[in-house]
Amino acid sequence: MFDVRVKSENGICKIKLYPSNPELEIGGYGRDDIIVFKGAPVSAAALQRMLESKFGGTLIVLHKNSLEVELQKLDCKLVVDDVAKAIEEMMENAAKDLEVIEDVIKDTLQKYIRRTRGENGD
Repeated sequence: MFDVRVKSENGICKIKLYPSNPELEIGGYGRDDIIVFKGAPVSAAALQRMLESKFGGTLIVLHKNSLEVELQKLDCKLVVDDVAKAIEEMMENAAKDLEVIEDVIKDTLQKYIRRTRGENGD
């Protein structure tokens, strides 16, 4: 999902993630603070809270073509794969949730249409 570049300086681990999946967009829906995967938006703040709960002091900065994650006092080599995997999982879960919501809406509309036509809509 991402191409990863790592830089570590002064006790701060900086991980730059560049989208490699065409369905992943940084700054989607006209918002600078949103990442979109398969139509499902996730805010940078939500990503930051999730990463903070797993890795401690975390800062996320969204750039036009990348997502930068800064971790305090952690060795980049030890966490870079875990950080990328955690973000990927969150984005994939958001996309799955959106699919479930879309299916529920479709089913509800189909039942409504059947009822208005006099058919059994359950």
